Formats: sequence, structure tokens, C-alpha cells
Amino acid sequence: MVAKKPKGAGKDLPFDRIVYQIIETKLGSGFEAVCPELVMTGFGDTAEDAKKALRRQVAEYLEDCEKMNILDDTLIEAGFYFTGELWMSNEVEPAGDPKIRFIGTPSEADFGEEPE
Repeated sequence: MVAKKPKGAGKDLPFDRIVYQIIETKLGSGFEAVCPELVMTGFGDTAEDAKKALRRQVAEYLEDCEKMNILDDTLIEAGFYFTGELWMSNEVEPAGDPKIRFIGTPSEADFGEEPE
């Protein structure tokens, strides 16, 4: 089951606790790093420079979202889920199926069947 992040907990959550995908590619004489979940791109002369530029842009964007109190909604809309410790991209590690537990004995009405 995916843990629900309590409101206001984002203020204590450092941005390194948000796990997202980075795809790097060679682009002409430089490099490009892309975070598809947040639709952001960084560029640099080396792959590491491109990733640093992307991480900086992501951090600034997430800080702005936090200041506007929309960080949780933004991450959820982008396909992230909260594990209880960090925000995880569904692209990096898909969320498991929810666990359903019945308490008591389910009746026929619970399954949409007509009683006889």
C-alpha cells in the first residue's frame, strides 16, 4: 500500500528525497539530460554538466512548488508516490498493487450479485 503523505510534511522533506528518472543523450558536441516526469531538460558540455544543470532546474522548480503549497499535488500529477520516506517516480520504481483486506464475510451484494 502506498503511504499517504501528511499535509505539511513537505517542509521537512529535502529535495534529495525525491527520486526521478534522468535520461542523458549526446546532443551535437554537448549533452542533454531529461527528466520526463517533470518535463525538464538540462544541457552541458559533459554528461555530468547536463545532469547537474537538470538537477539545479528541478530543485528550483520544486522549491517554487513548495512555496506555493502545490508540491504534493505537482508530484502526484507527475506520477510520483510517497513511500513514507521519499517521493518515488512511478517510472523509476512502479508502485505495487494495493493490498485489499476484507474484514468480516463479504455478502453477495458486495459483488454486485442479486440476492435470490
